[in-house]
Amino acid sequence: MTIIECAGCTLIAFGVPFSMFVFTIAHHPFRIIIAMTSAFFWLISLLLSSLLWFAVVPLRNQLAFAVPFTVLFQEIFRYLFYRLIKKAEFALQKAQMQELTAKGMVFDRFAVAYASGYGFGLISGTFAIVNVLSDMTGPGTIGIFGHSPDFFIATAFLALCIILLNTFWGVIFYTSLDKGGMHRIIGPAIVVLTHMLFSCMTLLNRKSTPTYSISIVIGYVLLIGMMFFARVLHLHFDFLRKNRHHFSYVQNVYRMASSSLAKKKIAFVGSGNWGSAIACHIGDKVRQLNGQYHEQILMWCKEEILDDGRKLTEVINQQHENIKYLPDRKIPENIIAIPDLDIAVKDADIIIFVVPHQYVKNICEQLKNNIKKDAFALTLIKGFYVDEQTKELTLVSQIIKNTLNIPCASMMGANIANEVAKKIFCEATVGCRDDKHSEIIRQLIDTPVFRLRFFPDVEIIEMLGGLKNIVSMLAGFAEGLDAGFNTRAAVILRLGFVEMINFCRLYKKESTSEIYLQSCGIADLIASSLGGRNYRGAKTMVQTKDSLAYIEKKDFNGQSLQGPSTAKEVYRYLHARNLLDRFPLFRDTHLICESIIKPHVFLDNLGNHPEFHRTIPE
Repeated sequence: MTIIECAGCTLIAFGVPFSMFVFTIAHHPFRIIIAMTSAFFWLISLLLSSLLWFAVVPLRNQLAFAVPFTVLFQEIFRYLFYRLIKKAEFALQKAQMQELTAKGMVFDRFAVAYASGYGFGLISGTFAIVNVLSDMTGPGTIGIFGHSPDFFIATAFLALCIILLNTFWGVIFYTSLDKGGMHRIIGPAIVVLTHMLFSCMTLLNRKSTPTYSISIVIGYVLLIGMMFFARVLHLHFDFLRKNRHHFSYVQNVYRMASSSLAKKKIAFVGSGNWGSAIACHIGDKVRQLNGQYHEQILMWCKEEILDDGRKLTEVINQQHENIKYLPDRKIPENIIAIPDLDIAVKDADIIIFVVPHQYVKNICEQLKNNIKKDAFALTLIKGFYVDEQTKELTLVSQIIKNTLNIPCASMMGANIANEVAKKIFCEATVGCRDDKHSEIIRQLIDTPVFRLRFFPDVEIIEMLGGLKNIVSMLAGFAEGLDAGFNTRAAVILRLGFVEMINFCRLYKKESTSEIYLQSCGIADLIASSLGGRNYRGAKTMVQTKDSLAYIEKKDFNGQSLQGPSTAKEVYRYLHARNLLDRFPLFRDTHLICESIIKPHVFLDNLGNHPEFHRTIPE
């Protein structure tokens, strides 16, 4: 009979905690470690309180003396464990990120608080009932030493209560400390007082006529209260985070002052060759800024299975190298690859877009309503769209701004990814109209080996970055056709550059013509036409007669060439306005990429370029 009762009481005490473990902790090694470590801290608190109890000989037999000190020691060690987690927070974030990256999860403070409280509760509940369960398998009597026949089942319910209470105490304790302000005092105080109340209530059960029902009722009333309080804290935390912009003017001023001291979070959307290279640069720079920005940077990486069966995100996070798109270049350990786009940009203050331009619309649609209201974006994407219906040109920065409802700056320049990763000197041009955002970009990127210049021409800078890909393909075609240096340098680069300027002016007039002589203009054109991906792809196409799609797969690990798609968009834009003859190089690049004309045709057409028929103003 007692074996059956033992099994029943065990299920009462540990059935719910076991289910909690199976569904919320067992699949996450990181949470298991947190729970086990917190249990160890509870054991240390028990050891020290026992030593104190043993040392104070006159009060050794007074349980009323031991209980309060035991509670205080437990809460002190709960706080010490919290401090330990805070000290090791970045390492814990990195460990959890590597473990859960395939699941699209990130470091969750509530999960840490929950696992810690669970560990405290489980070990406390186990100590509370294990001796009772052992006695229960002895002589077949209900009750022990004349106690109530309800002793076993009451102990089981109290053990369950203390396990659950500790779990919610952990959430309340840690969340309150994280929130700061008065919460740092109120939360822990409530935990200590309710813990003391619950533990002292059990002293009533030492009377000749134990009052188990009172202890159980009070315990579960406290449990419901703690569940409600923990939930309110969680909801309030989310409310403050999501609805900052709805508060009053005075509160907004206060938040603006405090947010200037808060660490801003950075996220990357894209992890290809250029994305990985600039992430390396910014990751190193953030480490040098001594805590001005959140050191951990999340980088969205579209999941790929490599030839050896491994996932690309796992390789990046474990080897700190993008072996597919930027091999042999170490990525800083504070750059974490994430396969889930929404998770990667969650709570980010600065979002850096580095993906092929043809994917931007779908990405922004997915991120709509999931971006912080006060965030801003920086696009490094070289390309744009032409609407199929209206034939109007739409820039990537405009898509980001209009879809996500946040400001967007642009940065373009002579930045060959592998050289940036090697920290070979380069420069770039930033288009930004917000001085505060400009300063943040300068802090994150500008170094003695990567210099920046700033202009308000967001659109012109962005367009130049896309248009140079067309001209660099022409340079590749010319190289493949063995055109002479006079043709390649003096004619193609000059005429191509003229078409770039004229096309930009079709869309918008620049603030100063100096911008075309910056890194985003002539410098980027020269660099891309001497060794960029579009140049190499076009050259290979002429020499091997292979298709561009095959070349992308074989020579560039599947990375898209931006020249052909940009040339297609430009062709549609010019065709709709009957301007193709004014831009013959742009026109012929598209026709060559579509295999409508042979590559040599554009060389044959050079002598009739409209630039040679233009009248020079006196």
